[in-house]
Amino acid sequence: MAERVRVREIDDDEGRRLQRIIRRGTGSVVTWRRAQMVLLSAQGMAVAEIAEVTCTSADRVRDVIHDFNTDGF
Repeated sequence: MAERVRVREIDDDEGRRLQRIIRRGTGSVVTWRRAQMVLLSAQGMAVAEIAEVTCTSADRVRDVIHDFNTDGF
């Protein structure tokens, strides 16, 4: 069975910051895409689905989620 990678619980401040990054759509595309991956994971979307939506690999999505879980922003 495949490993189920999920983002840790995000607090209100982190959630607002992620939403601002995505809504604003300015700045780094990399930052925007990472924020999108984290939010989709927080909403319960599986890694494979996130990879499809964000046009990247499942490994990249896992890396972003692991990095966020470890270091936050």
